[in-house]
Amino acid sequence: MTDPGPDLRIALYSGIFVHHDAVSNSLQSKVEILESLGARGARIDLTVFTHASDYRAPYIRGVPTVADLLRQEAFWSADVHIFEFGMSYELFDSVFVIPPDRPIMVVEHNTTPPELVDDPAVKLGCEAALVQRHNISRAYRVACASELNLDLDLSIGVEEDRLCVLHLPPAHRLTPVARKSFGDNNGPVHLLYLGRLVRAKGVGDLLKAVSSLWGCGDDRFVLTLAGNPRFSDEMVLRELHRCMERFAGLEKVQVVSSPSDEDIVDLFHSADVLVIPSYHEGYCVPVIEALSAGCYVIGSDAGNLPNVMGGLGRVVPAGDVPALTAAIADFVSRLRPSSDTTLDTTSTVRVPTDYGELDYAAWLAVVAEHLEDYSDDAYERGFIRLLAELAAASPAGLSQRLGDLISERTAELTRA
Repeated sequence: MTDPGPDLRIALYSGIFVHHDAVSNSLQSKVEILESLGARGARIDLTVFTHASDYRAPYIRGVPTVADLLRQEAFWSADVHIFEFGMSYELFDSVFVIPPDRPIMVVEHNTTPPELVDDPAVKLGCEAALVQRHNISRAYRVACASELNLDLDLSIGVEEDRLCVLHLPPAHRLTPVARKSFGDNNGPVHLLYLGRLVRAKGVGDLLKAVSSLWGCGDDRFVLTLAGNPRFSDEMVLRELHRCMERFAGLEKVQVVSSPSDEDIVDLFHSADVLVIPSYHEGYCVPVIEALSAGCYVIGSDAGNLPNVMGGLGRVVPAGDVPALTAAIADFVSRLRPSSDTTLDTTSTVRVPTDYGELDYAAWLAVVAEHLEDYSDDAYERGFIRLLAELAAASPAGLSQRLGDLISERTAELTRA
């Protein structure tokens, strides 16, 4: 009997495909969903093309240039092509040689504005991405990680009917820790920053804010900064070193370099508030993870932060250090109204949100509702819907088997 072949051949692309990277996590989520469909009986031929990867799987192909890509049979045989796009990378230029009957989807992650970047090489990459973003004009569908990204693509002329929002799910499995309220550990209030230690993330502003409070004698809180030094700015690292030296005897600052997945889960579960004073955010997965862990958020009004925070934290103007300082001081004072850090305030703590001041239980309930749109289930529903559209538009078509499996899985996710 003749082998009918796969239901669909899919090529996925990313500049890099590595652990602890937001764009790579987006690609990995799609791979897992496609493999899950395969386990249910779908015959999907999957290939990942990337410049570099620390993942190991037979379907991953390291391809340095478009010229090398064009020598790959899996490129030409693919029915559907899915590109992750944030920073510029050469493989994204292959959209111009993909046969016109093979639908392309681009996942828009956004790019840091070049004026916020200090590293010359990274700045060049961001500038190149602004030009390469126009490759999106070749896409049949554009899945934007955030509402901000959708507006960005509208601004460069992408038709609205080709755009949708597909929120990224959290990269780590987190649930609210067993506590009655914010800060009920009866110790210092724990502030957390998670991300790249760069100027664009407002790390310098955060260090100025906490230094001001500690310098005035406020000893009710500590700060942990977690990030990868490899992707950090030297200027910011120097500021951090000076801050640590100034308060060395007080043990106010902890740095976690290149945290593992287990470290990140522990950090969120031990934190009371995530502070993200960025000057730009295209999405910001750490906010979703903080909320998932029952952790409050103080963030700036830059980029997508107000959207992803959903009115459930405190928003301050980007770059406004006094406002950031006041927001931190207010939150700390609510949890520790006096210098007596053993004072139990768990039954009375109320925090500011766009829904009014809420106690912890009420806040968690609103958070849970907000996070429904950012869940693994919501992401899978959205992606397999797009997959069905891409398959239907491809030469292979949407096979009966794949269509039935997508419908079955969609029904399961809707009931969940």
